[in-house]
Amino acid sequence: MTNSSDFPPFLASDHLSRRTHDILKERLEEDSSGTPRTLSSTAFSVLDRIVTVLLPQEEILGQQTLNLALRVDRALSGPRDGWRFAELPSDSQAWEQALLTLNDLSTSQFERPFSLLEDSAVAAFLDAMGEGKVGLDTPNRLNPSQMQKWALDLRADVIECFLADPRVQDRLGMSANLNGGDERFQGFETVQANERKDFEPATKISSAA
Repeated sequence: MTNSSDFPPFLASDHLSRRTHDILKERLEEDSSGTPRTLSSTAFSVLDRIVTVLLPQEEILGQQTLNLALRVDRALSGPRDGWRFAELPSDSQAWEQALLTLNDLSTSQFERPFSLLEDSAVAAFLDAMGEGKVGLDTPNRLNPSQMQKWALDLRADVIECFLADPRVQDRLGMSANLNGGDERFQGFETVQANERKDFEPATKISSAA
């Protein structure tokens, strides 16, 4: 459950449709301590470690961070958009195999699981993946070319799950959802640089620390 301080004011706006309001409110109430639905425990531990380096949340949310790994895992359980790289298996398989590839490489290179790596080592893996230098040519693992493509999915899905939360939208002053309502059209009449409508939330990042 959430308390009043967690409830972004823009959710009370009449510029927000009831359907969108209910979806965003449901995201506020998601259980952040549940168990993975899609990934194995080992793969999930790798994802849980990697997102802390890939997308540090504290600058935006302070200490009230989201369980991004759990949100990505739930997103992987579907429904999905049906798009994927031809070189990769289905989303759930690709994520499982990619994360286990990272864990295998960590064990062989550092003699410990990926979840116990320092931030610098995790960052090095992220950089190397983007350059096509990380992977394994073994069954049920992804080769370097596949890992390079999966790295794009990793970044896209983590960012998408982060920006989908109304608390993040509130902190960033995002107003794309405020494009109407249920009774009448009342969207954005003018769009000018550095100008905001009265109903748009202000950016609050500076006060998040």
